[in-house]
Amino acid sequence: MNMAPALHLVLPEFQSFLVLVSRIGGIVAAFPMLGGRTVPHQIKIALVVMLGIALSPLIRLPQLSQDVFELTAGLASELLIGLVIGLAVRLVFGALEIAGELLGVQMGFGAVQLLDPMTAQHSSVMSEYFRIVAMLVFLSLNAHMVVVAAIVSSYETIPPFGARLSSALGEEVLQLSQHMFVVALQLSAPVLVVMILINILLAMLGRAVVQINVFVLSFPITILGGLLVLGLALPYTVSLFEREFIGLHDTIERLMRILGHG
Repeated sequence: MNMAPALHLVLPEFQSFLVLVSRIGGIVAAFPMLGGRTVPHQIKIALVVMLGIALSPLIRLPQLSQDVFELTAGLASELLIGLVIGLAVRLVFGALEIAGELLGVQMGFGAVQLLDPMTAQHSSVMSEYFRIVAMLVFLSLNAHMVVVAAIVSSYETIPPFGARLSSALGEEVLQLSQHMFVVALQLSAPVLVVMILINILLAMLGRAVVQINVFVLSFPITILGGLLVLGLALPYTVSLFEREFIGLHDTIERLMRILGHG
């Protein structure tokens, strides 16, 4: 008899906390640094719960419906909001993978594939290089705090169970995907230009000196030239990463406005 009043008081608080961690869980599931298999599920769950506890005093959730089906559908929508926020970050890292794959083939690393423990898939050496540099820049800029701040501000734009799907969301995701390929081309442009020049010079050398095996000679030259250009272009690469990570705030805000207004 004494448990009924206590349960009546605790249950709404638990439901509100469940709504909060659903949105945070979607972000953690889609986040590039945390979504891989190398991070144990226990760590992910603990991180979601800790973030929920830390942010619960900052977020005021309204009274939730007691209907089970409505609550389940609402939790699914909250998870979708978190996945969209994580998607904005993942698309930036997707540009790095595309640039790395493109450069790996051009530099002669196409046959060298590493097993990426984050995704359990094979990736090129250049993709791992870009990913490591991007993670260092991401953490040095405290861009992960931008994502945490986006969780708090998202409740001002999108109240609980207030997400609305629309064609504008698909158009925005398509534009972000297009921008991903643009960033990949910008990252790989310096090396691609040098690779074209080296191939032209090797072709001319092969015409002028028939005795030289240009095919065998091209491997060390393209690798050395590509690595040299990558080293010289490192300040440009870092500045490009900084620009993209700083722009994450505006990208997330734009996605939240679309989800909030439909």
